[in-house]
Amino acid sequence: MTDTPLLSTEGRAATPSAPPPAPAARHPLDTIPLVDISATGLGPSPLQQAMELARHHGPIFRRRLHGRDALFVSSLELVAELADEERFAKGISPTLHSVREFAGDGLFTAYNDEPNWAKAHDILMPAFAHGSMRTYHAAMLRVARRVVERWDRHAAAGAPVEVADDMTRMTLDTIGLVGFGFDFDSFTRETPHPFIDSMVRCLQWSMTSVGRAPGGDYRAVDEAFRADTDYLASVVDEVIAARTASTSTRAAGQRGADDLLGLMLTARHPADQTPLDPANIRNQVITFLIAGHETTSGALSFALYHLLKDPLALRLVQREVDELWGDDPDPDPAFEDIGRLRFTRQVLNEALRLWPTAPAFTRQPRADTVVGGRYPLAADQRVTVLIPMLHRDPAAWGDNVELFDPTRFTPEAEQERSPHAYKPFGTGQRACIGRQFALHEATMLLGLLAHRYRLVDQADYRLRVKETLTLKPDGLTLTPRPRTAADRRANRSLFAPATALAAQPPAATTPEPGAGLPRRVRQGTGALLLHGSNYGTCRELAHHLADEATALGCATEVGALDAYAGELPTDRPVIIVAASYNGKPTDDAARFVRWLTDAPAGAARSVTYAVLGVGDRNWADTYQHVPAHVDDRLGALGATRLLPRAEADASGELADTVGEFTSGLRAALLERYGDPAATGQDEPAARPGYTVAEVRGGPLDALVERHGLTPMTVTEAHDLTAPGHHKPKRFLRLDLPAGTGYRTGDHLALLPANAPEAVDRAARALGARPDTLLDIRATRPGRTSLPVDRPITVRELLTHHLELGARATPDQRAALAAHHPCPPERAALTALSADDPSTVIDLVEANPALRGALPWPVLLDLLPPLRPRHYSISSAPAGHPGSADLMVSRQVGGVGSGYAHRLRPGERVWARVQPCRDAFRLDPTDPTPVIMVAAGTGLAPFRAAIADRVAAGQRTPALLYLGCDAPDTDLLHAEELRAAERAGAVALRPAFSTRPEPHGRYVQHRIAAEANEVWSLLTAGARVRVCGDGRAMAPGVRAAFRDVHTAHAGGSAADAERWLGTLIAEGRYVEDVYAAG
Repeated sequence: MTDTPLLSTEGRAATPSAPPPAPAARHPLDTIPLVDISATGLGPSPLQQAMELARHHGPIFRRRLHGRDALFVSSLELVAELADEERFAKGISPTLHSVREFAGDGLFTAYNDEPNWAKAHDILMPAFAHGSMRTYHAAMLRVARRVVERWDRHAAAGAPVEVADDMTRMTLDTIGLVGFGFDFDSFTRETPHPFIDSMVRCLQWSMTSVGRAPGGDYRAVDEAFRADTDYLASVVDEVIAARTASTSTRAAGQRGADDLLGLMLTARHPADQTPLDPANIRNQVITFLIAGHETTSGALSFALYHLLKDPLALRLVQREVDELWGDDPDPDPAFEDIGRLRFTRQVLNEALRLWPTAPAFTRQPRADTVVGGRYPLAADQRVTVLIPMLHRDPAAWGDNVELFDPTRFTPEAEQERSPHAYKPFGTGQRACIGRQFALHEATMLLGLLAHRYRLVDQADYRLRVKETLTLKPDGLTLTPRPRTAADRRANRSLFAPATALAAQPPAATTPEPGAGLPRRVRQGTGALLLHGSNYGTCRELAHHLADEATALGCATEVGALDAYAGELPTDRPVIIVAASYNGKPTDDAARFVRWLTDAPAGAARSVTYAVLGVGDRNWADTYQHVPAHVDDRLGALGATRLLPRAEADASGELADTVGEFTSGLRAALLERYGDPAATGQDEPAARPGYTVAEVRGGPLDALVERHGLTPMTVTEAHDLTAPGHHKPKRFLRLDLPAGTGYRTGDHLALLPANAPEAVDRAARALGARPDTLLDIRATRPGRTSLPVDRPITVRELLTHHLELGARATPDQRAALAAHHPCPPERAALTALSADDPSTVIDLVEANPALRGALPWPVLLDLLPPLRPRHYSISSAPAGHPGSADLMVSRQVGGVGSGYAHRLRPGERVWARVQPCRDAFRLDPTDPTPVIMVAAGTGLAPFRAAIADRVAAGQRTPALLYLGCDAPDTDLLHAEELRAAERAGAVALRPAFSTRPEPHGRYVQHRIAAEANEVWSLLTAGARVRVCGDGRAMAPGVRAAFRDVHTAHAGGSAADAERWLGTLIAEGRYVEDVYAAG
């Protein structure tokens, strides 16, 4: 959504000459041209009028309208200064202030200091992470097919389509379905949904109200506007009511939607656990329904206009999609396919360069400053950036700026250009949150349309730009004509792979990485995988790389970068997967980056490392900033690169880049650490007719070897919670093998097994007999967790080797659809909503025709392998030598927790001890005060630490803040903790969520209630340890400690943040939590 103050009606402004500058005034900005347009008003096309003023008066000018001045800039030099987040912030222009009349404090119209902006941003940002985009793909494709169906009808009739109308239908349906689970069903209507009409009138009211002349009578217009805002609100209320109704009827245990509306209604801010209020939810829904479709539909319309007028660009797009999807006129694009449409994306980028559909943004200095070396700006001075003129600055784009040229956006061209030259989505922290969503949706549709149709300009259309807050080509029509297989083959043969406009050269034929190298690393080789991740993508990739390294024989460890702030190990390679957040480190990497930045020369000598950077090229000014900095600093500090840094683009070919990095990492590990004895053997000169080998070991050998597991025996098992508790928790004691030890605070990795009833159900669904013997042979090199080259029963395979309870991913659903023999049912499978909770087995059960269509090789590629689950050890080795205790919370549908709750004394399990970070450990002989904070089974490491304190006779202050439901249901190990309290080893401070009086519902509330005591311990040097949920509890606890500092030491929120950062850097505040990103 634009925040330009230049908003009015449609059509190109006829301005043969700009108004003359007004006489110079005595003003700090009197060297800047001043143009008074009060006599003529904004005109029919205010944005294009402003563009003409910029052409006549240069890159900075003032415009006066009815006594109010506005300042505009458009040069790269000035915009680069305004993009500095340290000096400037978003300004709310008069136009956006008018939009607040119906969008309130939504994300795009909220003031910077409004609490709801930060709250909504933090709650909703995960909905736009890369993993979320993957879940939205299927619903986006479903709506794109509606466009195709409509265009097919027009093509059959030889009739033109109204491009902007159809793009609006598509983008409205997409944001409705994907964001809110609500179907506007626009393609069943001959006229747009009434929401569109009311929205356009509201936007027109917002822009025309800015230019109102004094003394005019606008009562009728304002009354009509209020009627439209009431209608918008009624539609939003209908959307929310539909979701609320569907939630109330959802079966118990069924997973709720993780879309935008689901987050708005259920998520709580991690710092204070407060939800969005109902009024703000309405404002956010209105904001996303408008901004989530209006600008994207304009971008698609302009891109289609340029393809219509540029046959060469159209043919190059068609060549790209034809090579990807072949001769099939109705392909089923995978999520990863969209990132491979590089030239198609360049077309969209170039269309947005010429006509950015949100054509302006406003900046405001944080303090008095000077720009351009000579223009003084006061802290309250708003400056509007004219994006179309920035995108036409010859300093960035050359002389022929009006030419449509997608090669401006090749990776090489982008690398050479300033990141501030291209700003179609705004800038900085307040830039468009949904840009990746919009570009994925638009690239996919553009590719599908170019693949299926020839685009014919029967009307000989001439561009007219319509302005309604956003921009669109007015009256654009085209006639789609079906392409044939012959058309596609002819187009592919027309262009050589080295065509100048192509986005990439053809891939060269290279040997498989690792060819000729040993098959595994030397025994004892380790690998440390570290991530910097706010929303989970980098953490997931780190675990993926850990699996690959484990398959080569490495002993792997995965952790957050902050866990190694201060020192990196030199006895094993360090693989870093990191991202930037607005150019800054993620929450779990901030301390590491600070240390790395300030580290002295030689601090990383003897470290071997590799960096996989993850980013989004849409944020060009901060793309790969942190990964590049980490890579450069490690090299400068003496570390040795294992392989070059890789740049994975979340809005491009992320999967391909990760695959290439993974292959390179495997080869580098084998080359540097390979076991010379583990090489392939030459074939004998003469081969006998048969080979014979004894079958040794059991079906779990491959899994055990891959994960480094050893057998352990369950000696005790009982419930920790009262019967019927909604979150049952189980106690387990495991007998450790001889020679296996651990330290207080360590973890246990436990290999689970699927429940017998789940295995029987899966076998029935797949049409397999549980006692059938299978002989699995690997067709690709490398280790596998499956038992290859030995017989295994179906029951053993389904029980111990494959994940059966995980929600089906879009890729899995696509694979099932590809093998479905029945077209109608295949279509229904493809059309499943992004939030469908079904597992692969659920979908096979619901589609009986799949039973005979899924051979075992397909299933083994489709279902992921079981992986160990990690639990904190809750015992102290001094008190329980030779055994380890666990406490496990039962999760609905959880494979690992379900397995742990089924275990009985005498059963054998496979597990390994996993060390925790040394920084988290507590020395029982250290007299320094301790504050421990946990919820539920997060108590585990603290139970062990308290036992150590009891054994050591430690009586110095130690507080345990423990979150539970009630004292008589789930106060875990209550008698043991009370005995420790009587011994003086700990002071219990439980927080009961069902009985919030008098201390509050959660641990952070009780910390706040006892702030005086907490502060007293902190000033005495207390160490803080936190264990539990990292998404909600841990951020809330951090906020509570910051509040304690502010209450007792004074200062600002920034001061409290720095204080807490110092505690973390010094190792006085340490968390052992699930990463919150």
